[in-house]
Amino acid sequence: MTYHPSEVESKPISLRTIIFRAALVLLLAGGGFAATMYRQTLWTRVSKVLAAADDDPIPVERLEKVSFQLEVPAIGEIIGLESLPLATPNTRSGGLKIAWLIPEGSFVNPGDTVVRFDSTDAQLTLEKQKNTLEANQERTKVTTGNQLTNDKVLVIDRTDAEKEYEYAMTVLPQDETIFSKWDIIEAKINAGFAKERITVLTNKGRIQKRIARSDQQILAIEKNRAQQEVSITKQVLNSLEIKSPKDGLLLYRRKWMKDPQIGDESWQGEILAEVVDLTALQARIYVLERDAGSLSKDKDVVVKLDAIPEKEFHGIVKSVATLAQPLERNSPLKYFNCDVVIKDAGQDIKRIKPGMSLKAQVILEKYDTCFVVPASAITSKGADNTVYIKNADRFVPRPVKVGAGVHGQAILLSGVQEDEWIAMRNPFETRKAYLPDFSKGSAGAPGAGGGMRIMMRGGPDH
Repeated sequence: MTYHPSEVESKPISLRTIIFRAALVLLLAGGGFAATMYRQTLWTRVSKVLAAADDDPIPVERLEKVSFQLEVPAIGEIIGLESLPLATPNTRSGGLKIAWLIPEGSFVNPGDTVVRFDSTDAQLTLEKQKNTLEANQERTKVTTGNQLTNDKVLVIDRTDAEKEYEYAMTVLPQDETIFSKWDIIEAKINAGFAKERITVLTNKGRIQKRIARSDQQILAIEKNRAQQEVSITKQVLNSLEIKSPKDGLLLYRRKWMKDPQIGDESWQGEILAEVVDLTALQARIYVLERDAGSLSKDKDVVVKLDAIPEKEFHGIVKSVATLAQPLERNSPLKYFNCDVVIKDAGQDIKRIKPGMSLKAQVILEKYDTCFVVPASAITSKGADNTVYIKNADRFVPRPVKVGAGVHGQAILLSGVQEDEWIAMRNPFETRKAYLPDFSKGSAGAPGAGGGMRIMMRGGPDH
């Protein structure tokens, strides 16, 4: 069915619709006005807070000397008594045979012999090298004697050759009227032989000296080698005993469920026994990677056991892992594990068992006297640190030496004096604050843009 345009009648707008539209326009206008007023009010409030007027000076603080120590928390557990492993010494002979063992469970003192190895091979080697030295000495004597004899014989032969040459030249026949031509030629030949003999003996003397020098050098090399072997063998003999480095209880390390026995062969570096210190506990603690900036060996540790909460124990860090690892699989948190020795357990050592959990505080730094200030008080440029000291109505920059601090706090070691007033922030630095632009996007939404920026300068000179 189709309608002609003239047949369509326009419907009149009802009064209710007109009132609803007017109310909506008024509501939108009022909301925009309220947002504008709120933004201006917030601007005014923030401006009052950040304004650097004469009635709002830079915050300052009076410096006072205090003692301070930087601590980081840790968790862990007791792993047993402290023990010191005793290893087979390093020798060139490789494996060593055990010849004697102190009974297990013996209480030993520093320097007591715990294990003694068989020295038969080392003794034979020592005797062999000593015999080599004695033979070398005899060969040196014989060689030296032969050289002296050869030198004397050479001197005699050369003297004889020189005399023969001198005689031949003295009685050399030259007059053909008196001597036959044959006698003259034979005399000249004999004189030439005598001269050549002198030359040969001279060269022979030089060669003999070179040979003698080479023989002496060979003998010296053999002697030095034998002496080194003797020295090394004596060191081996002196290292064929394992001595206890400290007081404690001796326990043997089992191998294949078997204690070491006399006659067993032990290789260099193999742990044979342990000396257990009955007065020192060993604990393992875990320090968060983010807190382990200056964690190192020999740092003091305060330990509290969960099973004995009323007491504090004190220890020392003996070793620190080189790599941080998570305690749980797929955990984002990583920890450095440290071995700690607790030496003041006293009578409580009987109550403490391996596996007991603990909480600890590792003292990274300790200062007897220093100044503790907010970190915002220090202005750093490279390796230089500066603070601002109030002098009358002005702030004077002062270079300072800074120690290890904690989050939000800094330690001043030098450069300032007690009772001086220090600015809590750089009075000449521009401070910035940003407020959201309510006309664009939602408040605080990332990327909203058009952020309101407030720039104010602090200090009486700005």
